[in-house]
Amino acid sequence: MSCQVDKLLSLSAFPGENLLERKLIRRRAIPTPPYVREEIFEVEEPLFPDPEEYPGPTEADIKNLLLTLPTMFPPIPPVITTPSGTITPMLTQEIKNKEYKNYIIDLSTARTIPAPLGIRDLGVVADTMSVIKAEASFDYRINKPTNDPTPAEKGFVEDQFEIEEVYITNAAAAGKQAIIRVNWNPRMIRPKQAG
Repeated sequence: MSCQVDKLLSLSAFPGENLLERKLIRRRAIPTPPYVREEIFEVEEPLFPDPEEYPGPTEADIKNLLLTLPTMFPPIPPVITTPSGTITPMLTQEIKNKEYKNYIIDLSTARTIPAPLGIRDLGVVADTMSVIKAEASFDYRINKPTNDPTPAEKGFVEDQFEIEEVYITNAAAAGKQAIIRVNWNPRMIRPKQAG
């Protein structure tokens, strides 16, 4: 066979040959695969079962399953009702403060009884208070005049509380003053509480 293949290949080297002929001739040069012995044997169970042996769910089975799903996974109510009204859950992001007020405190007047700044009169609840200026020492109390006093220093910031009011006490310091800035967001305004 090798002589015939050589002869065929040499014939294909002539100019003007048909390319299809060359492919056919070269394909003949590939050796044939070895002989494969085939045996027939019987299998007790079929490899692919009959569809009739394993039928799918019937339409009634599917309807019953759909009826039991709500009891297995009860839906989460989208709206929560509270005594004050309806709250709809939503994703939120931190809201930055937009409003502030500077309170100038005359420290030349002694205050032995905690005196309010007047934040409640604005009808807001602030979330940040900072001491901008402190020319003399004074103490402040947050929300209640009975809370413990905190000594104030320039640059001190309170941002861990909802600030409804700030109360000031100080000894007299002639010609001295302090400035307290209170920040809030108008969207977070709460109604004034009576009393």
